[in-house]
Amino acid sequence: MSTSDVDGPNSGYASLLLEDYLENPDSVPAEWRALFESGESSLVASLPGLRRLLDAAANGNGHEEPSAMVPEPVPVAAVAPAVQVDETLLGGVAAAMALVKAHRMHGHLAARLDPLGSEPMGDPALDETRLIPSLTPELQARIPSSLLRVHVPGPTLLEALPELKNVYCGTIAYEIEHLSDHAERVWLRQAIESGRYRLPLEREEQKELLASLTRAEGFEQFLRKRFLGQKQFSLEGLDAMMPMLDESIELAASMGAHEVVIGMAHRGRLNVLVHTTGHPYGSVLREFEGERTIDAVVVDEEGGTGDVKYHLPATGTRATPNGEVTISMAPNPSHLEAVDPVIEGWARAEQTDRWSGAGIHDPSVALPILIHGDASFAGQGVVAETL
Repeated sequence: MSTSDVDGPNSGYASLLLEDYLENPDSVPAEWRALFESGESSLVASLPGLRRLLDAAANGNGHEEPSAMVPEPVPVAAVAPAVQVDETLLGGVAAAMALVKAHRMHGHLAARLDPLGSEPMGDPALDETRLIPSLTPELQARIPSSLLRVHVPGPTLLEALPELKNVYCGTIAYEIEHLSDHAERVWLRQAIESGRYRLPLEREEQKELLASLTRAEGFEQFLRKRFLGQKQFSLEGLDAMMPMLDESIELAASMGAHEVVIGMAHRGRLNVLVHTTGHPYGSVLREFEGERTIDAVVVDEEGGTGDVKYHLPATGTRATPNGEVTISMAPNPSHLEAVDPVIEGWARAEQTDRWSGAGIHDPSVALPILIHGDASFAGQGVVAETL
């Protein structure tokens, strides 16, 4: 076959055969294959790109590529041996991460909150032996806790897991994983797991805490026995609120506050009256006896002698290591939600210095405290609505 057979009017047919040849050289007749492989056709010569394709396709078809294109053989010793993957350890790390997540999400179900000691319901996801692979002590000792992004002490899961259980399944229940803000979740995890807000108390602090709880409980027991059947809105179940208020006042004073304003609920109000604001015991007891105290009549310029004892206001002072603090409790109407906005305004007025005429606002000088049982979930009710 001559080169003229692929030129001129036959070039279209030759192009089709050339495409077939590039896909499969054996699909074209032998004489056409020889012509394409020889490269003597003007059709091939007119297409430099096609020339390169033919040169590449010629490899293995009787043509040798230039020696420069042949890579040097790699010595066998230079090839790195394949690393053996420890699938048990990888599975253990995945199981450990699932276990950490389970404690953060469901640990509150295993928290021991019942003072009578009943067993909590728990959750199967908190059991490390139910995971696949089972997190045996030997496997836990091989898993670095740094891989799990936990903030409890311990170099491996074996040491960190008891600390994690103590945090999330101890005597305080935490539910934070529902928060939509990632930064907030991370901050709370660090604060909870590091224990920065659960530092051990000094002996004197323990004594002060015990004394505060004892005073509150003793007053409740006396009122309950001495005035049987009278309405008193007991502090029972909220005993920890008393030392919490004490600590809040101390912290506020350390930051420069000289006044604390409290909007108080009914429950526990009498205890806060006498132990936080310093209201006299005798005044409260006379109220139970049916006698309206003369000091309440004198202090209340508007009269108000017909109000009940758990609606009355009180003001007192407390000496702290950082100075004296005035503590005020606002009078409450029967609808407690009305007092919280008033407290906010009261504190805002105390924070504003008008002696200079400019009305300089310093939020550190007065602390409003809102206490209310209006909602069963944190962040709801009149407190959140007011804020």
